[in-house]
Amino acid sequence: IRYFKRVLTDGPVSRINFCTIPERDIGEDIPVYGTYDEDFRNSLKPYIDNLCMASGLVECKEAFHLAEVLKDENAEFSRLSQDRVYENLSFRANVIGYLKACVLYVANGYQWEPEIEDFIRWSERYDIYCKMRFFGDAIKKAELECDQESKRGPASILGFLPEEFNYQQVEALRVEHKMSAKGTMKMLNNWLFRGYIKVKEKDSNTQLLKYSVFIKTHS
Repeated sequence: IRYFKRVLTDGPVSRINFCTIPERDIGEDIPVYGTYDEDFRNSLKPYIDNLCMASGLVECKEAFHLAEVLKDENAEFSRLSQDRVYENLSFRANVIGYLKACVLYVANGYQWEPEIEDFIRWSERYDIYCKMRFFGDAIKKAELECDQESKRGPASILGFLPEEFNYQQVEALRVEHKMSAKGTMKMLNNWLFRGYIKVKEKDSNTQLLKYSVFIKTHS
């Protein structure tokens, strides 16, 4: 975090694919996972050869479709969590995932397999998790320009609410999570439009949301 502290909001963090390594005691030998012998090199050679022979523009419709699906999933969680940092980090993570998918597609002889999709989905989620785990709070602090402490990771605002709730409860929850109260109405309208919640009952067609009771739909 100290290394990136001066560029937390400038983009370098989002452009790097992060991962972790198991913690070990000081002075212990560096662990080696797997056996990288001649058999391993021979099994890997066809994939490397495919990459070396690749040229020109490569288009993989399966990789693009997966990127679209993951983008929509990230957007839905961003709406539910109202976490701007998560949303911003997810954009570049999605691009990184797409590029990885294209490389694997070429290495596999221009053949798409379900295992590629499984790996890319896991890899993108893990990348975002690492960034939120290690940089999420620092980025929020830098953006807010204050020393307030925030959560380590994003959480669904809707998940903090009971099955039935009113406007005032939502507004209070936004304030508690350092969000503006004036955004309550827009967020509720978004949830209603997306089908996350519904109005329990209406006295009239002109009833204001401020005086309504809402129910989660679990859609």
